Amino acid sequence: MIKSSSFELLFSQFSCTTDKVLWVLDENPPANCPAATANIEVISNRYDVVQLMQSLGYSAHFSDFQFQQFQASSFSRIFYRISKEKALAHHIINSAQRLLTADGLLLISGAKQEGIKGYIKRTGDLYEHLETFKADKQHWAASFKKAESLNQTLDDKEYAHLRQITASAEELNPIKFHSKPGVFGWNKIDAGSKLLISHLADVYLEREKPETLLDIGCGYGYLSVSAAKMYQCSVTATDNNAAAVNACSYNLQQHNIEHQVIATNCTAGITEQFDLVLCNPPFHTGFQVENDLTEQFLLAARQRLKVNGVAIFVVNLHIPLERKAKNIFKLIETISDDRNFKIVLLSH
Repeated sequence: MIKSSSFELLFSQFSCTTDKVLWVLDENPPANCPAATANIEVISNRYDVVQLMQSLGYSAHFSDFQFQQFQASSFSRIFYRISKEKALAHHIINSAQRLLTADGLLLISGAKQEGIKGYIKRTGDLYEHLETFKADKQHWAASFKKAESLNQTLDDKEYAHLRQITASAEELNPIKFHSKPGVFGWNKIDAGSKLLISHLADVYLEREKPETLLDIGCGYGYLSVSAAKMYQCSVTATDNNAAAVNACSYNLQQHNIEHQVIATNCTAGITEQFDLVLCNPPFHTGFQVENDLTEQFLLAARQRLKVNGVAIFVVNLHIPLERKAKNIFKLIETISDDRNFKIVLLSH
């Protein structure tokens, strides 16, 4: 959770109306939330954020910011601390126009190093810019009135739509994947994940082939699809992000792989154990570096791994995965590394 003057600027405006308002939250939940009130609805693309806000008494919705669930002209205010991803921020700013009442206001906030000045300027091209206010030299917010007509939109890279990722030129018969903005590394094949798959066959030269696979933090499903096609195993994939869950589901369906994709925080709620656990763990949450995420994913892999199973992680070289895994797994073996990544095999 993030303590930020950017949120405080929004919170100062929460009491300005008792009409229905929408609070748009992505992966940056604030440290000190205002008390929930009946007129505030929350939407987030992060499963853990939705759970947190619901536990605080808010009406919170899990969605890849597909706002069709809300009727047009539903909200007198929309509050939004800008996202890390530009396409997502533009999508939300564009979408607010339909959701606001005739005299409704959009309020955005953020830090200068996150580009808030540019967002304020671009939003002013779509809306009537009413006021800019600052917490300090770094943290700004602005309010905008809904325009009578929307003559243009900000470039959101067609945020709502899946599209095929272009394979690299050297790949022969590449597997086709679809992805979209909102998924981490959405428009490429992650080099670390690619390195893991390139070493997966060697892991099973003298092992019984896996029948069940768990992909923790699946993204759009590169590891899930690649490993399942290699070993014809069934897949359970998890992710905390709504865009990733939707994209991974689509890719597994397209390749006719037996699967379930679960929106959850790491592996919460999953009780089965698996022959193979794959993970390319995140270590960023929004604009912050989250040092505890790797250990959280290691513990989850340990709990969900069969006695004779193996877990394979790929991480940046600077992540001390071996040290973090020392008290969790009996066997820890770095099976490959390059200039940027290392592949670590773990087992009981």
